[in-house]
Parts: sequence; structure tokens; C-alpha cells
Amino acid sequence: MKAIVVIVAKEPLPAQVKTRLCPHLSASRAAELYTLFIQDMVDEMSRLRESASDPSSCVSVAIAYTPEESEAAFEAILPVPVPLFPQQGADLGQRLLHVFEKLCGKGYDQVHIINSDSPDMPRSLISESTKLLESPQTDLVLGPCADGGYYLIGLKEPVPELFREIPWSTDRVLEMTLERARTTGLSCALLEPWYDIDTFGDLTLFLERNRERKGDGYAPGWRTLKYLSDKTDIGALG
Repeated sequence: MKAIVVIVAKEPLPAQVKTRLCPHLSASRAAELYTLFIQDMVDEMSRLRESASDPSSCVSVAIAYTPEESEAAFEAILPVPVPLFPQQGADLGQRLLHVFEKLCGKGYDQVHIINSDSPDMPRSLISESTKLLESPQTDLVLGPCADGGYYLIGLKEPVPELFREIPWSTDRVLEMTLERARTTGLSCALLEPWYDIDTFGDLTLFLERNRERKGDGYAPGWRTLKYLSDKTDIGALG
């Protein structure tokens, strides 16, 4: 099996990313935090190779970035080198579809796309997704978010219908994607729900979930946790 997980990410520029964390955080602090999200997720997903029981079926990692001219900016922040390629398309649906078309065209048996907003997402979720897609009875894997979207989508081949006329950035994304899968005749499996960090409330949830942990360099999200834990008062981050 040849599988890959692709992290979709924006260049971490102030006032361009994590804007809903403001005004609790300044624009520069929000961009710093988003940089740590990316680093944590690349670090964790890169360990899929180490944890694979069968090295011949391990999962590769890549980043699909935007804007197109930001490759050097990503190379400068990555904790380990991973392949980079620009996103292409006028909206999110087109950009996601392009990733599947590009990588399935390169011979990958499975392509899994994840967000860059879940710094403590464990690699075990990707391992579970690959196992589910190995079944001939499963065509699609989705990882639900509490906000009505999804944090992961996995396919064996591109399915354009899943990405057309979807109300992106609304609470109907998962619902409509599942409906589109049914009408297209796809069999879908769901992972356990996870969360992304878009708002200050999401950030406090991250701290609550990781209250007993330390930023020790081993657990998922350790850079983000250390950054936040070093602040005497989360309200002082701005």
C-alpha cells in the first residue's frame, strides 16, 4: 500500500491566519501560534513511518500550501523536511480535489488530507484511517469536527462530486459531504470526532484537554502546549 497524508496550510502571516483568535491575541501572536500548529502536526505525522508495523506500507507526509509563492517560508519553519507543493483552485473544494487528482495520479493508493489547525491530533487517527480504507467495502473516510466540518478526508481515488457546491466554512460541510457520498454510491467510514483551533474558546479547550501534560517534545502538540504554558496568564498573550 502506498499512502500519503497531506496537511493543507496557509503561510503564517499576521492578520492572514487565525484571525478569529483576535482580539484575545494580537495578530502577530496568532501567527506565531499557527506556526507552532504546523510544526507540531508535521512532527507528529512524520512519525507515522516510525510507528508502522509494516515499513512497506508506511504513510508519507506532505504539505499543500498557499499562497503559491510561500514555499521558502514553509521550508524555513518545518521541523523536518517534507515534500511541499502549492494548492491550486479558486475555492477550497477545487483545492482539495486538486490534491487528490495530483497524488492519485502519482500512484498513491490512498490520499488523506488533514487540516493544520489541530496541533495535538495523534498520528493514530491517520493509522486508523488507512486501515479503514484498506477495506474493499470502504470508499471514503471522514473525521468529524464538532463545528459541522471535517478534520480529515481520505479517498482511494478522486471523487469530484464530494467537492462541488459544498458550503465551505459552515456547519453543513460534513452533513452535505455525507449526503453527496450517499447519492454517489460511496461507502463511508467515520473516525472519532476531533477538534480544530479557530477561536479563543477552542484554545482554552486545548489547554484543558492537555492540562496534565508537559511540553516535553514527545506528545502531539508539545510546541503549542509549551508556548501557552510559558505564559503566566493566557489573557496576556495579546
